[in-house]
Amino acid sequence: MCLPDTMKANLKLRAIHGPSCTWLSVFVFQCCFQLSASLIYWTAYVEVRYFDRVSNETVGSICECGVFGVDSPLVSASGLLVLPNSDPLACSRNTTFTAKHQPWIALIKKGDCKYSQKIQAAQRQGASAVVIYNIDGTGNNTELMAHSDAKGIVAIMVGNILGTEMVDLVKNGSDVYVAIAVAKPHGLWYRSSWAYPLSYTLIGLTTMTLFYFAFLFIKRMYRNQQFRKQVVQHSVTQKSVEFRVKFRNLPHSVVSFISVQMEMKRENEKAIAKLEVRTLRTGDPEVESEDVSCVVCTDSFKHNEKVTILPCRHFYHKKCIEPWLLEHPTCPMCKFHILKYKIDEESDEPPSSSSPSSDTFHLAVIRTEQLHTSDSESTSALFSVHFCSSVMISGLPERDELQNTFNCIEICFLYTHSSIDTFNLYQLL
Repeated sequence: MCLPDTMKANLKLRAIHGPSCTWLSVFVFQCCFQLSASLIYWTAYVEVRYFDRVSNETVGSICECGVFGVDSPLVSASGLLVLPNSDPLACSRNTTFTAKHQPWIALIKKGDCKYSQKIQAAQRQGASAVVIYNIDGTGNNTELMAHSDAKGIVAIMVGNILGTEMVDLVKNGSDVYVAIAVAKPHGLWYRSSWAYPLSYTLIGLTTMTLFYFAFLFIKRMYRNQQFRKQVVQHSVTQKSVEFRVKFRNLPHSVVSFISVQMEMKRENEKAIAKLEVRTLRTGDPEVESEDVSCVVCTDSFKHNEKVTILPCRHFYHKKCIEPWLLEHPTCPMCKFHILKYKIDEESDEPPSSSSPSSDTFHLAVIRTEQLHTSDSESTSALFSVHFCSSVMISGLPERDELQNTFNCIEICFLYTHSSIDTFNLYQLL
């Protein structure tokens, strides 16, 4: 076995199995990151200042009563508070604002349209920030706004009580100044009652995931190591390597059955290669006679055509008989088995003392049956060996007996899918 074949097989295994774990881990990490991000929201400090004409002094208040929108930048903003000129909901594209000076902040009421439309209406007029207050009857409750179509501008929501007070001040002619500052993050991760359970859950999931990927990695390394040992010890050819890689996910029983079929096909190819091949010439009785034809294609023999002569002395076109013999290693006319002639020739040679005995050829089916007792829940495994057929090498059976052998194997495979837990097919020599 040459080194490049082994390297190719290992590269194929890595190419097939390698990226799956990497992409899976990236996908899990991305899902966890998005989930954790969706559970967090940021509050805002809102400072309100205005000049009270009655007391002739400036009045100010500050509270952590605002909530930043999901798509709002987490930055500070300040300016003169301005109301829409006509529609307080600012749902129309023609909504206008009249600001005495820059910078200014739009104060809009929730309702009738999306948050993005309200924010875009103020953004088009040059607002530096947008404050949306909740609908009537909600008190100081706020909601988390999503405005993916209106990004790049600070947008917060405040309660209905605070929003209504600011609207009244502006309508009374007071110049109201609002300053917005980033407060603190909130969510399940930041609540003390949830912190420890969530931390333990996250640590447990992370540990189980790491152990799972470590198990897969060790299992794959062990499998590759065993595969490399087989390549070195048994000198597996490149064709065998590709076969094992191709059918690596099939059950061992199916792979063994395919191996038996491929082995028989290789034996047929060896026997076909030893058959006599002759080129017909002018004057040969097969060419001159019109009554002689190839049984496979029913065409007569012609000059310069190659014919294959079987041990039973029947002959056919070489291109016709070889595909037939690969599937049916018997003569189409007399059913003579070409492997029988080969074995009869080899039986005259003395057996080698170093090679194992090959007097019998067995196809064995080893299966594991689960026996359940009525008075106990314990399950015991009973291994039993069933010989579907025993084929004698010294007297190879005819076509019907071989067909019965493979029919038996096929029946065992069908039975496997219904009631047998473990099924292995072995070739015992």
